[in-house]
Amino acid sequence: MKFYQMSPQERREELDKQGASLEPVAADKLDRLNDLSENVIGELELPLSCLTGVLVNNQEWRIPMSTEEASVVAAANHGFSVFAKNGGVIAQSRRDGIYGQIVLQVGSDFDLPSFTEQMPAYIDLANEEFSSLVRHGGGVRQIAARQEDDLVYLLALIDPAEAMGANKANAILEFLAGKMQNEPGVKDQLFAILSNYPSQLTRAEVTIDFATLTKDHDSVKGEAIAKKMALLSRIGQKDVYRAVTNNKGIMNGVDAVLAATGNDTRAVEAASHAYAVRDGRYQSLSSWEIKDGALKGKVVLPLALGVVGGSISSRPDIRQSYSILGKIKARDLANLVASVALANNFAAINAISTKGIQEGHMRLQTRNVVDLLEATPAEKKAVFEMMTSQHQYGETAAKVFLKELRGR
Repeated sequence: MKFYQMSPQERREELDKQGASLEPVAADKLDRLNDLSENVIGELELPLSCLTGVLVNNQEWRIPMSTEEASVVAAANHGFSVFAKNGGVIAQSRRDGIYGQIVLQVGSDFDLPSFTEQMPAYIDLANEEFSSLVRHGGGVRQIAARQEDDLVYLLALIDPAEAMGANKANAILEFLAGKMQNEPGVKDQLFAILSNYPSQLTRAEVTIDFATLTKDHDSVKGEAIAKKMALLSRIGQKDVYRAVTNNKGIMNGVDAVLAATGNDTRAVEAASHAYAVRDGRYQSLSSWEIKDGALKGKVVLPLALGVVGGSISSRPDIRQSYSILGKIKARDLANLVASVALANNFAAINAISTKGIQEGHMRLQTRNVVDLLEATPAEKKAVFEMMTSQHQYGETAAKVFLKELRGR
């Protein structure tokens, strides 16, 4: 029997024979997991964190985040604490729809103008076939066609309503392609599939008073920090090495919220990096500038998100995230995700502009190092305090401090 044909328990037994060491998992849970993926043999667990008191569009929110990196949640928390002192984030999501492509191979007798005239009829046909989507506020919005040699490229804009919409879009596209094959001059359908090209852009903005950038509310020091942050931002617009690292930090926060809410991290990552190169060169997705006597930050992201359908309904661990969020529309979720991106980005360039990025990271990573020590909980706590107070990190430092502690 092939591996994929086995039950999850049989796969585990096979791996055990080969020397693999697997974590225990209840049989009923293993069966549920098997319905979600292929070749299932267990599970990976990630912490579920929660940001509270997040002020976006003059409303307080709780935001779930799922990531194994503590610094990502800490950075978002810090960013939002500063934002709250400045009136919070203003965000706006444009949800026109997601793109889908149909590519047809045509002969010399194909007439593009005549074919294009049929597009309104095709839109009506699709919306009639998928009337349930229309009833929820979605549907096919437009279809554009262009021809290059013997290939016709059709780009459809599909409003998925409150869902991510990938599966529904693919079904609509395949339905349309099947009908279009009967048009005069069409020889073959090459593909009909969703495109992850950037769509549904969401903008998040914040204005920060200089004084809130320092603990002592020194506006002079705060202005100096703000100017350095604006300079770093300008470098991110021009230097690809800085831009890609800047965007990775942005996506840290984005991916954590997407994972917690059952949204597609890979699709958003692909669209975001495509959007970063929209002007012909890769640049930062965020910008910070000094304007009107304040630091102004902005991020624009393509966020084709959903709050219904897919794994959102079938996974209890995802449903708990929506109980944290409360009743929410896809547009609101996109606004929150973009706001988290801005908060994480703020925290990163603020740290670089002041004390540096490494100390905060190392302090948080020290928890993992200390947890691996063969020591009592009280000893681990004492070692952690010794390491962070003396700014000495890493496994070697942990062992030295433990030995010193026991020597006392």
